[in-house]
Amino acid sequence: MFPDWWTVCTSALAGAAALVAFWWYRYHTYFARRGVPYVAPLPFIGNTLDTVLGRTALTDLLVVMYKKFEKHPYAGFYFFGRPVIMLRDPEIVRTITIKDFDHFTDHLDMINSDTNDPLLQKMLLTLKGKEWHDMRTTLSPAFTTSKIKNMFVLMTEIGQQMVTHLSERIAEHKGSSGEDVLTMEMKDFFTRVTNDVIATTAFGVRVDSLSDPNNTFYTMGRTMSNMKALVAFGYFCSPKLMKLLNIPFFDRRAEQYFRSVVAETIRTRDREGIVRPDVIQLLMQARSGELAAEEEEKNGLSGGRRMKLTEEDVAAQAMLFFFAGFETVSTVLTFCCYLLATNEDVQRRLQQEVDDVMKKSGGQPSYEQVIGCQYLDMVISETLRMYTPLSAMDRVCVRPYRLPATDTCPAVDLRPGDIIWLPVRAIHFDPKYYTEPKRFDPERFSPENKHLIKPYTYFPFGSGPRICIGQRFAMMEMKVLLLYFLSRFSFQMVSKTPVPLELSPGNVFVAIKGGSWLGIRPRS
Repeated sequence: MFPDWWTVCTSALAGAAALVAFWWYRYHTYFARRGVPYVAPLPFIGNTLDTVLGRTALTDLLVVMYKKFEKHPYAGFYFFGRPVIMLRDPEIVRTITIKDFDHFTDHLDMINSDTNDPLLQKMLLTLKGKEWHDMRTTLSPAFTTSKIKNMFVLMTEIGQQMVTHLSERIAEHKGSSGEDVLTMEMKDFFTRVTNDVIATTAFGVRVDSLSDPNNTFYTMGRTMSNMKALVAFGYFCSPKLMKLLNIPFFDRRAEQYFRSVVAETIRTRDREGIVRPDVIQLLMQARSGELAAEEEEKNGLSGGRRMKLTEEDVAAQAMLFFFAGFETVSTVLTFCCYLLATNEDVQRRLQQEVDDVMKKSGGQPSYEQVIGCQYLDMVISETLRMYTPLSAMDRVCVRPYRLPATDTCPAVDLRPGDIIWLPVRAIHFDPKYYTEPKRFDPERFSPENKHLIKPYTYFPFGSGPRICIGQRFAMMEMKVLLLYFLSRFSFQMVSKTPVPLELSPGNVFVAIKGGSWLGIRPRS
């Protein structure tokens, strides 16, 4: 007998429709069934319609969603196909990231455990549980203040290289146009400068991406960091599907290039006994177990097992260092220079401090003098409050946990795999914690005022044991580059400067819509 194909097809369609209906019911009632306040989602895109349509940057969307639940300590948010719980209460943020961290040790799983990309799997950012704990314990001594301080001289060399290049560019521009104000796109400029800092401090490679714009290190770096939004979305939703489709997270050519740079650097140093004050050297010391166990400041990682790193481990951490520092530091510097150009009084006061340091040091400031620039620290801290690259921190529940009941929310039982989001910029922009949050005001971080900031309402580098391991490095890098820049040049608005500042909706990272165009003017 022949099968009744019509009946078979009808049954299959009915079964598929039933599965979709069941999925949709479970999906859109996820928070309702738990008594968590939420905004009803759309199929597949959740609450991200404005971002998908290119109308709103994700970081702005999170601020909007945060404001919708002003009376609640936490609320439900659908990020595409994943429901996440957005925390709004600083006390709950403290509890989850510090006190009960052992329930939330992991970041969101974007990398499948059997991925064909072993470097990605070995990065500190993607490691989980005990593997992460042991790797963090192993790497922490390499990122203490004393170790980072040793890289200061390498950063100052790039700062001087940057100043020399700009002076030549402005002289050429004045010779051809008669004007001494050079209009530049600052994101591209600072991306090249931070690339050179990472090249010399992390990989032991000396490049000049301003004078040699197409050098291999820079082009490979841009290739690796220019992550397509669709690829990032694919890995967020289904890393297994991305593996099945053989779509890599990082460009394979770029990944192979950096792997070969690390391998060759290690072989050369081992063979010739070369010692250099950079990240590769520290990772090599960690690999051989030479790094002494130092007191780990405020990170609660005592008792972890120190690992002997393989060459692949070293390559993975060096690549993470590049990926994490390439875009983030250049992004903060870009927003900072825009804020200085549009707040000339702040720029003048900062330059007074810079001039004092340069005068006292004879133009060669020491590490202590740069770190001691109080107003410079205030300016960078306020920039990080307003435009941190970290739009949200994610944590994954790894052990059953109960969110406490409040006047507006019931107690919520979290199961392993449930996702928590800490909307960093939304909390930074909450008027309950920062008066006139959209106003650029470095005085919030003055010695007299910064103690007034409510704890766990400011965390541009994260919070708890998962806080960014490279935060000291990033702060020193930004201070060095800004100090050298402002000692010789000023930022100013030009006709191409986008006013008012809006965030680009089509960028994976935080970026200025229309480009960050500013004028660079030499100081007399």
